[in-house]
Formats: sequence, C-alpha cells, structure tokens
Amino acid sequence: MEPSQSTLYRTFLLTAIIVLTLLGAALKLPAFLALAAAWSAMLLVAWFRARRPLEGITARRELYPSAFEGDEVPVEIVLRGDRPARMIEVADSFGPSITVEQRMLEPGPLGPGMEHRLRYVSYCSRHWGVHSVGPIQVTSSDPAGLFHAWKTLPVVEEFAVFPQVYDVAGLSELGARSTLIPHESTAGRPGQSLVAMGVREYRPGDDLRRVHWPATARRGALMVKEVEVDLAPYFTVMIDLDRRHRAGMGRKSTLEYVLRTAASAIWSATRSGGFVQVTGMGAKPFHVPPGRGETHLTFALYELIRAGLDGTTPLSEVALQSIPIVPPSSTVVVVSGTVFLDLAATGDLIEAFRSRGVRVAMFLVNNFSFPAIAGWPPPRAEIVEKSLEVTFFLRSRGVPVRILEESDDLAAALGGGWTP
Repeated sequence: MEPSQSTLYRTFLLTAIIVLTLLGAALKLPAFLALAAAWSAMLLVAWFRARRPLEGITARRELYPSAFEGDEVPVEIVLRGDRPARMIEVADSFGPSITVEQRMLEPGPLGPGMEHRLRYVSYCSRHWGVHSVGPIQVTSSDPAGLFHAWKTLPVVEEFAVFPQVYDVAGLSELGARSTLIPHESTAGRPGQSLVAMGVREYRPGDDLRRVHWPATARRGALMVKEVEVDLAPYFTVMIDLDRRHRAGMGRKSTLEYVLRTAASAIWSATRSGGFVQVTGMGAKPFHVPPGRGETHLTFALYELIRAGLDGTTPLSEVALQSIPIVPPSSTVVVVSGTVFLDLAATGDLIEAFRSRGVRVAMFLVNNFSFPAIAGWPPPRAEIVEKSLEVTFFLRSRGVPVRILEESDDLAAALGGGWTP
C-alpha cells in the first residue's frame, strides 16, 4: 500500500473517531463512543505493530569490494531479527550505480534468530573512483498498511571502481623470454625449470625424478638432469603526476588518460605473468611494491585510483630517483602527461637504464590536445613539431613510443601498440 494511501486512510479514521466521539457525547449514544474507542484502539495497535518488527533487526552486506567500470556486481543483504516479522522492505544505497537505491521485499516470516538473504544485482555505471555503499534502510508496516516505520542501519563501506582497462599490444614481448611454461623464462644457471642445461653427478637431496638413466648407465654412477632457473618478467610502471600537465575535465582530461593508460599497462603486465611495481610522485610519494597475481593487481589499481595530478616533481627526476629499485634486465613503462620532455635529461635517463640492461617504453599524453585549465597553449605548429622531435629522439634510441591525443580512442590506441 502506498504511503499516500495509508495517510489518506489514517486521516479518514481519525476524522471519523473525532466525529463519533463528538456525536456520542452530544447525543449520549454509547454505541458511537464504543465505535470511536474501538477504532482508536485499532490505530494504536497498528502503530505499535508497524514498529515492533524493527526492534532488534540487524543486517549485513556481502559483496566483493571492487570491480571495473561497467561490471555487474551481485550484492547480498543478510537480515536477522529478534522478533517475528513479515513484509519487510529493504532499501540499499549502491553508490557506484546511477540507480543508487536498490529495493527488495522480504515477505517473511522472519523468525527470531533466523537469517534471510536478499540478493540484488547492480552495475558500476559511474566513473572510476572510490564510492560508498550503504546505509541500509529497513521499512515495515502493520498488516492493514495504516502505518509505516523505518530504521536506518549504518552498514556503510567503501567500494572501489577501477578504470576500464585495455590490452597494451606488444607489452609482453618487452618482458623476459618465454619457456615451456607460459609467461616464464629462464637464466643459464642451475635452478628449477623445464629447460635442461646438462647432467651432473647426484648430490644428497636431489629429486630422484631427475635421474638421467642413460647417463647413469654410461658413467656407472648416479647422474641427474640439471635445469635452468626460471625468471618471471619484471615491469616497473612510472607515472607522471606533475600538476603542471593538468588539462581537460572528466573523461576527457590528462588525469583520465594518464591513469587509465597506467592501469592498462599494469593489467597487461600482470596478465603476462610478470612482477609489477608502480611508482610516481604526487603531493606525496606514490609507490606500489613489486608483486604478481590478481590480489596484487587489485591492490595496485586501488592505489592508482586514489592518485591525482597534484605533484611538483618532474617525471625525469622521479625516474632518476627510481633507478635503484629497477632490477637489471627488466622493463620500464613510462606514462608521461606531456610531449614536451627535457630531451637531455630523458637521454641521460635512457642511457642509465640501458647500462643496467633495462628496456624502456613510453606513452606520452599530449596535454595540449585537451582544453586548457590555465594559461594559453603553444601554437599548434609548435606542438606538432615537438611531437615529431620527441618521437624521432626516442625511436633513434630504440625506445618504443606512443603519443596519445584527446581525440584518440584509448582502446584502439593502446591496442595498436607503440609507434614502430
């Protein structure tokens, strides 16, 4: 029954009670007074019955605390009460969805000490970021629907919506070489792998499954196969968080393109089986230590969506300070918020990485292709000339590069890989 209808019925009954009371008193008609008293008692009981089920009722929410933009998210609400309850309506606030309020009906009976589960499915239709889910509002009414009562349960939690990510073409090829095991590689020293490097005499503690019987028969002594050590690809993603490169707004901004590109690089590197670490310098240091797997990916993306273009340290200086944490023979992916790089500093940085056997690849977001927030952008011809100069400079040093413009479709741009 709609609240407006219940209000209408309550008003009618209250008016009738007053009229019956006045008529009964004026005309001295006990029947009218008795009817008024009966209806008054009925309203009082209905008011009490509407509120009683909410006493002692509790709820908890069960959901995975993160998802990507556009993902479907199942949510379960677990109700528990101390008193019998029927026709309980539950409303939950799901911040990541445009349709924030989600309503469900629990017909009951919800017995004392019993748990009932209500389930709804929503979608992450809002922009990436940290959103709130909750509180939960529980509504009940009396059997006649004359009164409605509600109780707000402070069941509020954070929900992280990650940027939609895209495959970065060519990223896995920059990592370590593959072996018979997907996304692993080996080094030419003793270890554990599927790639054999020779045989040697048996040592105490060696796995008997590695005994090489033909060599054992030839030598007359127990011989075992020695294999190479496995290596996983190792990636370092460096993000430009310099506030001087801010431009545009919302989904068409340098912040959007820088963080979404970084998220795609992290996701693609993780999918290739590699270890991934992330570093940058905003208003405070930003660093995600190396790790691999889905749990590490979730942690890295959660930290990423909390970052902002609020730093004052140039990217070249951030990268220079990060050299000690970059392992030799690994891969560095640089995401810059501008094409106007300091070529001298960039060249020195590339040589420093190259001396350690580190491969470098770069994404450059052209901040001047977005609407300016402050100041005037350089002439278009100067921007084009600088883009060509930077591209030639990096390609001549063997650095794959891709320039991202405001008009680019990121899925196509990242899927196309770097400029050959």
